[in-house]
Amino acid sequence: VRPSCRPVVHLLVGMGASKGKLALKEVLPNIAKEGKVSKENLSIIFEGYAGKDATTMSERHLQNLFRDIVSIQKEVGQKIYEEGLKVFHASPGYKQMNFLQRGVVSASIATMKTTIFTAFSIAMSFYTNLDNMKVIHRRFSPDGVLTKEVFLKSAPGIIASELGKQNLIVATDIFQKLNQ
Repeated sequence: VRPSCRPVVHLLVGMGASKGKLALKEVLPNIAKEGKVSKENLSIIFEGYAGKDATTMSERHLQNLFRDIVSIQKEVGQKIYEEGLKVFHASPGYKQMNFLQRGVVSASIATMKTTIFTAFSIAMSFYTNLDNMKVIHRRFSPDGVLTKEVFLKSAPGIIASELGKQNLIVATDIFQKLNQ
């Protein structure tokens, strides 16, 4: 069984995050990369956001889910940015720069970081708007009733689509390959 398809069994209860968010954090890279995730993991996510005994998910539950997606992706992006900065600062080219050149590069890097992380702020604003969430809710279920069964079928594709639409796909595997 591939790691991305195994059920989430090592959830850290009592660490401040719900089981749904922890499961989401575990499977999100695979959703972004392949658009696939096990039904058991999706079930944990559904129950974590809608409630253990819930049969449907409201726009508010979906809103919390997508806001967590943005925060998780932002956290991953921040780590990649920091690692990339460390690699750059350790490079021979950076070490050969004089003080003025380093200042210009640092200003450019700060501008780039602001530009990149603006996407996360825009996405968070988008998912905070309940009207936008109603549209996404309708994408899951045109009749307006988002059942667990519908969520299990539709979630990977819709979440992957939203990640792409909002420019939230964080390519950790590309960064890792470049730095081997």
